[in-house]
Amino acid sequence: MATENLHDLVTPDITTFSKPFVRFGILPWGRRSTAIRLSTGDVWVLSSTPLTHDTKAAIDKLGPVKWIMGPDAVHHMFLGQFKAVYPEAKVIGVEALVAKKRDEGLDLDGAYGADAPSTKYGFEYAD
Repeated sequence: MATENLHDLVTPDITTFSKPFVRFGILPWGRRSTAIRLSTGDVWVLSSTPLTHDTKAAIDKLGPVKWIMGPDAVHHMFLGQFKAVYPEAKVIGVEALVAKKRDEGLDLDGAYGADAPSTKYGFEYAD
């Protein structure tokens, strides 16, 4: 696993993970991932930073990871890394990632824009 991320406990149920990097070799930038423990006790992870030992330990304290999210066509580099460590989790992305991730050997379990608008992935809030 890569160099450690910084993580912040936002609430007992939400942790963010930040990883600095330089964009285009000159602009200081950063990545951020978020892990959320849902009311069911299951964990939803927005994955856009490397899965380091520190990140995994913080996520595992929240509970079992059930969903790994690729939020857009840019923030997807670490989906396979998370899926390898959490093989039972569903990977949900966007339509633009379906072919790209398949070419990398990762099949998405769902994709916004490709799935029917009424598709439920299992983490949605219900009244």
